[in-house]
Amino acid sequence: GAGIEPLPVGVRDARRILGNVANASPDRNAGDGGRPGSTAAAGLPATTGSSTESGPTVLRSKSLWVELDRGDGPVDVLRDIDLKLGRGERVALMGRNGAGKSTFLRTVAGLIEPVKGSASAPEGIALLTQNPGDFLARERVGDELSGTVGEAALAAVSLSVDPDADPRDLSGGERQRLALAIALAGRFEGEDLPGLVALDEPTRGMDRHLKVELAGLASDLAARGAGVLIATHDVEFAATFADRVILFGDGEVIADAPASMVLSGGWYFATEVARVLDRPGLITVDDGIEWLRQGEG
Repeated sequence: GAGIEPLPVGVRDARRILGNVANASPDRNAGDGGRPGSTAAAGLPATTGSSTESGPTVLRSKSLWVELDRGDGPVDVLRDIDLKLGRGERVALMGRNGAGKSTFLRTVAGLIEPVKGSASAPEGIALLTQNPGDFLARERVGDELSGTVGEAALAAVSLSVDPDADPRDLSGGERQRLALAIALAGRFEGEDLPGLVALDEPTRGMDRHLKVELAGLASDLAARGAGVLIATHDVEFAATFADRVILFGDGEVIADAPASMVLSGGWYFATEVARVLDRPGLITVDDGIEWLRQGEG
């Protein structure tokens, strides 16, 4: 698309082919200020609150504190979280393992009781947890999702499998999409559509094509009026669907800003395009191609 031949095989090769167009400093992550997961690494001030103030609120957390006890005594997992999400927003919830992403989603869904503050989805929530087995209780796919409602849900998540297949025999990605179809079956339209659709690491086991389709589904749900919140480590996937990124670090919000800012900030959270070009706001392949073409003109 950008007229580069031969195609680069990685970020370093791409930067060399482009004549080091990004002029990036090798020390951009040096010292504590560049620690992966820090606000400085993202190149952003710590902010809270929704970037979209219009329309109904579908997620609200206020002064939220959550403690969990995994056997060694209670530990703070979330600390003083203030966030809002509105209808139609597409938001990626990001952060390293243990940052509190899953705990936050489960607390919003009412599965975990906070020790202080509150979190709620006032217009309803459909939550897909990391374990698709939580949703799979029958021995046939056709028993999990039957009739025209089930067929529509399977089609929406681009899953075509034998109705007689045992869900346990499906691949990890197929089980994930089946669980998503179950969570949303009959809830794609009108008043049945939940105000908030929350997915926890849904791209595990998915190839690039399926990730593109999932991003399309997220956009479709947002266009229908749902707020979509997806917890993910997949920076490239986040860049394809999110208009906003909330970044957790050690149980706190360390950044809340447009995806074009967060995903072009520090190396840890930057897309490959951002790492190659090192230009604010350029995070997707289409962004990069357009920028390169303008330079040719």
